[in-house]
Amino acid sequence: MRLEYIRSFISVVNCKSFSLAARQIFLSQPTISTHIKQLESELGVQLLVRSTKDVILSEAGVIFYPFAVRLLETENEALSQIHKTEMAVKGTVSIATSSVPGNYILPQFLSCSRKAYPDINYRISEGDSAQVLQSILHFETDIGIGSIKSANEKCMCLPLVKDQIVLAAPNTEEYRNMKGNFPPERLKQETYVLREPGSGTRLATESIEQALDLHSKPLKVALQAESSELVKRGVEQGIGVAFISSLAVKESVEQGKVLKFEFPDIDTSRQLYLLYHKDRVMTVPVTTTIKILRQYCQSI
Repeated sequence: MRLEYIRSFISVVNCKSFSLAARQIFLSQPTISTHIKQLESELGVQLLVRSTKDVILSEAGVIFYPFAVRLLETENEALSQIHKTEMAVKGTVSIATSSVPGNYILPQFLSCSRKAYPDINYRISEGDSAQVLQSILHFETDIGIGSIKSANEKCMCLPLVKDQIVLAAPNTEEYRNMKGNFPPERLKQETYVLREPGSGTRLATESIEQALDLHSKPLKVALQAESSELVKRGVEQGIGVAFISSLAVKESVEQGKVLKFEFPDIDTSRQLYLLYHKDRVMTVPVTTTIKILRQYCQSI
């Protein structure tokens, strides 16, 4: 089984296209097709299914893909160890992140990281915490950041940073008159902007709603958004109030665009985790990123 066949297979899966994969790894499309056919012939199974729109993994391909990734990672790690006398840390690190760390932690971290390790390149994908977890378990990314801790023993979950869920409200006279103390009985009368199901923020919010006894009747929801940034913008525009990460609204509160309310009588904290697969081969750029990301988050 030749590594160039494995490399072509992974590129087609990631690009969902033979032509895009060919451009990505600088080979011709017929060469890519030959590599896939040779690999399928050696394994005796069909790995890819072509549709009119894209290319997807077959049932056998889903099983084989994580092993293919690990084969290439082992090659990269071997080369890294052979050439470890070279001081520069070089390579690409893929990070799957939920919206809060993706928008309010990673940009600043990446700026600091680039100064210390300019030859580490990052590929960032954003989804909700459940999607981040799945990308780690399916070997789709090197590391993940989210607020859902996996029960799967293969998924390593390292505490990264503490966050707090607060209530954000438009900066209007009505809410300013509350002097920072939002009457709990008023919560049932409000119109809400919510995150989508599956997000860590939504899961944390549901436990807070339960603690505040907001489930006796359905909440009035004006907007459901797929990122905390959209939720925050909705509050700024006066669409409604929102339970949201304190990290997400920190800048808007400082700028006077929204007001922040806390509920000290209940636990509104949550933990953000750094995730990676136990069986994934950790390259030097990945281990370096984990180390400096944890160090950075200690200073937040």
